Amino acid sequence: MTYKPDMLSETGFKFFGKMSASISHEIKNVLAIINENAGLLEDYTFMAEKGKAIDPARLKILAGKIKTQIQRADGIVKNLNKLAHSVDEPIGRVELNETLGFLAALSGRFASMQGVTLDRQRSENPVEITMSPFLLQNILWLCLEFAMEMIGEEKKVGLVRILQQAHAPKL
Repeated sequence: MTYKPDMLSETGFKFFGKMSASISHEIKNVLAIINENAGLLEDYTFMAEKGKAIDPARLKILAGKIKTQIQRADGIVKNLNKLAHSVDEPIGRVELNETLGFLAALSGRFASMQGVTLDRQRSENPVEITMSPFLLQNILWLCLEFAMEMIGEEKKVGLVRILQQAHAPKL
C-alpha cells in the first residue's frame, strides 16, 4: 500500500472528530448530573421554606456528588486539551505507556457503549520514541477500534505494551 498524505489527514480528522464528540457527550453527562443535584438542592430549599428540617448529612452527600462531577469534568477537559495540543506537536518524544493510558481514557466511552472492557496493563519499563504524538494516537486508535469491532464473546481488549530487549551476544 502506498502512503498518501491525504489518507492520513482524513483518518486524523475522523479520529479527532470522534474523540471530540465523545468528550463533549461526557461533558454533557457531567452537566446533567450537576443539574440534577442542583434540582435536589432547590427541593431542599423549598422544603425548608415550608418549615421542614433539612438534614445536614444529606446536604453533605449532595455537595460531595457535585464535587465529584466537577473533578470528573476537569479530567475530561484536561484530556480534550491534551488531544488538541497533540496536534500542535509535529515530532516529539512520546512515552508509550503514557500514550496507551491516554488512549484508554479517550476511548473509555466508546468501549463502554459497545460493552467492551479495556484491560490496561502498565509496563514498568518506559519506552520513548520520537514521532508525532497525534499520529501515534491515531494509529493506536485505529488498532483499538478494529479490535473492539472484532472482539469475541469475552468483550475484553487488552492494552498492553510489551518490551523485548535484544541482547547482543558477548564475544
